[in-house]
Amino acid sequence: MADAYELLINADLPDDLSEAEVNELRWHLGLGPEPPECTIVTEFPGEFVDEDGNPTDYAPGAAGSWVEVKVPALARRGPAWRIGGVLFAALERREYDQPRPGWALTCRQEIHPDDFERTTACVEWLQSRVSEPQFDLDVYWRFHEDPYLEPTFLDEGGLVTRQTVITAPSPEVLRLIADGKSREAVVQARKDTDLSIKQARSYVEALRAGRVVLR
Repeated sequence: MADAYELLINADLPDDLSEAEVNELRWHLGLGPEPPECTIVTEFPGEFVDEDGNPTDYAPGAAGSWVEVKVPALARRGPAWRIGGVLFAALERREYDQPRPGWALTCRQEIHPDDFERTTACVEWLQSRVSEPQFDLDVYWRFHEDPYLEPTFLDEGGLVTRQTVITAPSPEVLRLIADGKSREAVVQARKDTDLSIKQARSYVEALRAGRVVLR
């Protein structure tokens, strides 16, 4: 796990989660048995097994078959290997006599890039189930060599840290974004700064989505 990342999630889920959703979520957090059907994460890695059902290395023409291996996404426990501290996950009921009844979730996990797909699917599901994502879901992320956790959001490429910038965007960039002219805004952002084309696209997308933090 040389490319280890720290992931911290805090979520306040509504009271209308079904029993099946709660049970599946508990499994992903390492708090319960595997559910009969998985709907939060729908794709899992596969492994090759021989005719007796034992995992083995695949070889062309070998007798056996590929099987899906269901692995919970946020269930690691104990001392972290690279990020320091302890890994954990908790899901607690907030009862009706408490403000905003529902489910409170917190977990801290050490994630390898091979696990990004399952982790992203879980975060995407949480984002879809909380009542107000901007208030009820906090996700923080860092590479193990980075000193600080950064606020994180989901885009088309998966988990991405928020853009932190020193100089505020120019009025022209903001006007182009407001007019829906993202391509032109990218060109203008490159004129205003020394960003590469890839950085400028990411910057404009972050501005468009309100995900820029001014420093």
